[in-house]
Amino acid sequence: MASVDGRAIADWLVNEGARLEIGPLLEGMGARLLAAGVPVDRLSMSFGMLNPSVLAAGVRWRPGQPTEFLRYNYSQRDEGLYDRSPLKAAHDQNRWIDLFLPDTPDELYGIVPELRADGIVHYIAMPIPGAEAERVMSCTIATKDPGGYNDDHRAILRDILPSLGLVSEIKTLRSTLRSVLSAYVGDAPATEILKGTVHRGEITSIRAAMLIADLRGFTNISTRFAPEETAEIINQYYDSVVPPIVARGGEVLKFIGDAVLAIFPIAEGEDDCAGVRSALAAAREALSGNRRPFNAADGTSIDVHFGIAVHVGDAVLGNVGSGDRLDFTVIGRDVNIAARLAALCSSLSRDFLVSADVAAIGIEAGECMAPAGHHTVRGLPEPMAVFIPDICPEDVGEHCDDGVSQGLTLVD
Repeated sequence: MASVDGRAIADWLVNEGARLEIGPLLEGMGARLLAAGVPVDRLSMSFGMLNPSVLAAGVRWRPGQPTEFLRYNYSQRDEGLYDRSPLKAAHDQNRWIDLFLPDTPDELYGIVPELRADGIVHYIAMPIPGAEAERVMSCTIATKDPGGYNDDHRAILRDILPSLGLVSEIKTLRSTLRSVLSAYVGDAPATEILKGTVHRGEITSIRAAMLIADLRGFTNISTRFAPEETAEIINQYYDSVVPPIVARGGEVLKFIGDAVLAIFPIAEGEDDCAGVRSALAAAREALSGNRRPFNAADGTSIDVHFGIAVHVGDAVLGNVGSGDRLDFTVIGRDVNIAARLAALCSSLSRDFLVSADVAAIGIEAGECMAPAGHHTVRGLPEPMAVFIPDICPEDVGEHCDDGVSQGLTLVD
């Protein structure tokens, strides 16, 4: 009878459960286990992730309670939580870890005191079989029933595990693919790529506020420090710039050496105000961490110093490249203007510069935007007006003029 019940649940997993999200899938499986006579007070699944910040994800179901969605970050791994867990033992030994709590000492696994406090009597951790050995997947089941799990219950669980592994692997594959794509190309490009935008020349016209950050003195840094320390300095710089962009709805499209290219898309039919103000707010927060000292392993210190430019305009977003090697990026005249503006930060010894269109929006919102002159920029027929945010015109000094800066021509 147990085998029949197990096969019925396995069939449901493949034929119906495969169409459900992971939460409803676990709920449905739990309900069917209960109907088959398997006592369940706590049922969970966990999956290893390919994600820069999340080591693993999981979902936990208890009868009559909302399903919990869990995330395990790298700091938890570093704290040794996984090393002390029955899940690690299950995968390392490729077997079930079957714990009858009345006979299990608290110190055997880190989770035992928690289970005991929850009233759990019997707990089983099972590695879920999958095609990719490096993709760790697990299922745990626990009960408060004094009798625990018997051989019939275990037979049902063995019947359903192969189907659960198949369905789980399919479900986590898309999530993993999206996570990896988002880490390397950004959320919006990842969405487009997964929708099938993978052919060269597939581009979309967009309007956006464009933010470019550029690290100062990178050549000096790279020659002064070892490659490992140089990478750490750049990461510290990225940690100042990227989170404020993401927090305000921006998309980081590129890390171009020591530069960051981000956009704040403006929906069709909307004016530029919201996108520009988000970009300005992100730039201000990022710059609050500017000139932060970095202490190298040899005891020397260097200030992490960067400039940020904000422009608004039109571009195209999509695939460019050759053959099977493509890049999903944003290109256009206004992107080039933003890059030239970022280069002016260094030339004018300013941390923060914006274009005239951005300045106009800031001024309308009551912000101070001081003119920093007109500057000849490669690709534009006329000198470009440049503004310094958050400074009154009378405080700008030698760069506060309306004339053309002589001898300052940016080249490709």
